[in-house]
Amino acid sequence: MDDTIRESQISELEIANIVASGKFDVELDLANVAEDLPNSKAIESAEHSRRSGNRLLIHFSNRDLLSILAPSGVYMFTGVNSYNELECAKNELLSALAELSIISSPNPVSEEIIDPFQVQNVVYTAELEGQEGLSLSQLAISLGMEKTEYEPEQFPGLVYRPDNSSCTILVFSSGKMVITGIDNEKTAQRELERLQKELDL
Repeated sequence: MDDTIRESQISELEIANIVASGKFDVELDLANVAEDLPNSKAIESAEHSRRSGNRLLIHFSNRDLLSILAPSGVYMFTGVNSYNELECAKNELLSALAELSIISSPNPVSEEIIDPFQVQNVVYTAELEGQEGLSLSQLAISLGMEKTEYEPEQFPGLVYRPDNSSCTILVFSSGKMVITGIDNEKTAQRELERLQKELDL
């Protein structure tokens, strides 16, 4: 690999998106919940969507994220960029559901919970600093064709799947990277360190 790639450093990880979910032991009439939920101070709107499945799309007053509520009691969050924001949004949603007596309190008892609330996936971003114009075809050869996919006519980035990992790393010619398929920063950092060793940075 050329000297410019060897001299590069990988920037610190930044969270781009957190997806988390849980499930209550309830059956919901989403049409009724959609009418009542926006009465809560923290909830800006609740749209009952049937286009892609029967679900409620919940937008918060001061947060740029989305919560989804299903009639089976499954609830999830996406578009979250910090764990603190996730916790605050969860508390606001549970408080609103408790106000409607859908759950007993913002801290529901274990008998009400089928699946505990947990992070399902975190998308991180990082960057190969100083790597504008990175040759992705050369990178695919260096990392090994069996671990990479690079079809620029289909997708502008290189797809790298490390051995024995659920992680996927997308690398773009600008040097920007997207790391997904994991649920914590420690794993993301480990996979980036593995990538750095593979590149002999």
